[in-house]
Amino acid sequence: MNQSHVAIIGGGLSGLAAAEALSHHAPEIKLTLIESKRNLGGRAGSYVDPETNGEVDYCQHVAMGCCTNLIDMLTRCGLQQHLRRYRELTFLHPDHPASRFAPARFLPAPLHLIGTIFSQRYLSLRQKREILGGLWKLIRCAPDSLTNVRAAEWLQRAGQRPDTIAEFWDTILVSALGEQTAQVSMSAARKVLIDGFAIAHGACDVLVPSLPLAELFGRRLADVLRSRGVEIVTGQPVRQLSPAGEVIMDGSRLRPNAVICALPWYRIEKLFQHWPDSRHQQLPDLKSISQIPGSSISGLHLWFDRPITDLDHAVMVGTEAQWIFRDPVAGPEKLQDQFYYQVVISASAAAKSTPGEVRLDAILAELRHAFPAACQAQLLHHRWVTDPQSVFSIRPEVEAIRPAGRTAIPWLALAGDWTRTQWPATMEGAVISGRTAAKIVADPLQHAPESDFVCGGLSPGFVARLLIRNH
Repeated sequence: MNQSHVAIIGGGLSGLAAAEALSHHAPEIKLTLIESKRNLGGRAGSYVDPETNGEVDYCQHVAMGCCTNLIDMLTRCGLQQHLRRYRELTFLHPDHPASRFAPARFLPAPLHLIGTIFSQRYLSLRQKREILGGLWKLIRCAPDSLTNVRAAEWLQRAGQRPDTIAEFWDTILVSALGEQTAQVSMSAARKVLIDGFAIAHGACDVLVPSLPLAELFGRRLADVLRSRGVEIVTGQPVRQLSPAGEVIMDGSRLRPNAVICALPWYRIEKLFQHWPDSRHQQLPDLKSISQIPGSSISGLHLWFDRPITDLDHAVMVGTEAQWIFRDPVAGPEKLQDQFYYQVVISASAAAKSTPGEVRLDAILAELRHAFPAACQAQLLHHRWVTDPQSVFSIRPEVEAIRPAGRTAIPWLALAGDWTRTQWPATMEGAVISGRTAAKIVADPLQHAPESDFVCGGLSPGFVARLLIRNH
């Protein structure tokens, strides 16, 4: 009997997750992972800075304690120790002392959030009451009722005034969703706020990779896959996927039993452009999917001649800078003559008309105000990195056209954070999509059909089950 063969097109996080799931649950399947670039990891990647010769991430990625599938995948590969877990956050506002965000450990979720919201010094008593009232309405709101509602509209109806939206809700949602609150779907916002904060202890823990993303995903995870027998082909774009399932590359072709297409949403249509109309009708609306708007995220990479803060990271409120991260790779044993920090700005498209030097000066002024040590530090080098399609813009109309991983074609599955994962554009969503696609192709091949490919979320306690409405 011939060995079953699955080809995975796309070596980003969703493609890697599909390969990991199949190699774990169905090791007898032959797997070929094909990536057009020389490096794996897709948007979760890094570059070598030409001036410092150091490897830094395009943009700092973080996970949360609720990202159970990402954590599980790295744990199965022996890489979980490279996620550094933080159980509290620091919020910095230019006009107020620093605030510690640390949910109470002795109260059940979601009540564990009450005290830490009241401890935020930059919020007035009126704002804190509004926030708790808004969270209560969200907890008791049926998720299905939010499908066609934009977050800003819902928040206004829930009694949130503009300053409360700007200083609290925007601070969380813009960073988590990569898009302005006026645009995003409230159902996506609820996913972040309920699953990421309210449902269980540890959900809002922040997990920061302690290796460059190219090292963690592009090399170490890839090495685990190779050790399991996965064939990885890089620097080889797939030109076409034929209606018969033939994977056509430059100078070579594959005829697998099944294909997982794990390309970004804006590249998916091209792969099927030569299919006849009769076969296109068996696919999702790829033209509409390819036109989903992207949202940009900017990373400002900064190298100083001395440290400017002891904080590993901080959330910045009321400033252009939204997050600052200290070099997560540098340990105390690392000798340094340059000290690296990254400022992250989500939904940064509106600022593209402002010259980079002007934006740099504004952010440096914000850092000097927040961190007095920055006033004496000399900026040695900086670099802006902006990806205009860092994430898909998760608007209500986008939620409506996100396709399922399963298609009408038995041998074809789709993967990518843009598919219908119930998550916004996150590493967790990408991993879920890859694992879901792996399950889809494994079933008809009669390999590991009873295995649980996708992990559930964190288990809510009794009080959370009692209070949080799920339907």
